[in-house]
Amino acid sequence: MIHYNYSARQLESEAEKLLFQFDPERLKKPKSIDVYAVIEKCLGVEYDWKYITPDQSILGATAFNAGYIWVWPEPCYREGMLPSKAYLPKGCILIDATLTESGNRGRENFTVMHEVFHQVLHKNCFRREKPDYIHGTSQKALNGKKPLKTSLDFIEYQANTCAAAFLMPQDVVREEFKKRSNNLGSKYPLPCDYMVESIICDMADVFSVSKQAMRYRLNALNMVTFDATPFQFKISI
Repeated sequence: MIHYNYSARQLESEAEKLLFQFDPERLKKPKSIDVYAVIEKCLGVEYDWKYITPDQSILGATAFNAGYIWVWPEPCYREGMLPSKAYLPKGCILIDATLTESGNRGRENFTVMHEVFHQVLHKNCFRREKPDYIHGTSQKALNGKKPLKTSLDFIEYQANTCAAAFLMPQDVVREEFKKRSNNLGSKYPLPCDYMVESIICDMADVFSVSKQAMRYRLNALNMVTFDATPFQFKISI
């Protein structure tokens, strides 16, 4: 496995390039989105939903080549329950079915776009793997905390970064945050206090992402900071 050293600017550019192909208007204003339409229009590959693991440790998978993956009949393990093999054609994106059942559209959207950008950025990174190699994305890989040491770490970081940039375009996010926070001062980044948390919650709904994803995106864009947070909040996807 290999990885390419994309800069932060290059990753933003890749996300904006796909956004322009899918819906250029989203580069100018927030809109609702059907992430599966992105797969259909921009990738032209198949996608499906299965219970990939009985503990939701794997949220998505990408078949860089045709092959088989183990899937489960139910989302929670019961004694005696066994997985079965499911065939994935080349390019197929598989999403854990619990994401569609949980009602957490933000996490589902982010997972789908994470897998989309594996297709966009990383096909050549896995060319040395076995012919039926299928890459799975763990929940841990999506939490933004894992240090970058291996090629796989960099690949996961790049897919996360592009997914965030696609769902939350930088210029639109900055503009929307400034409009909502204009009574809190104009010196950015703003400390992530209760009032800012309320704005983050509202923007997460507008952009169809999780609160955690919006928090990280605003922090990456230097609009909010966690350093001066006057209270402890629980981050949940």
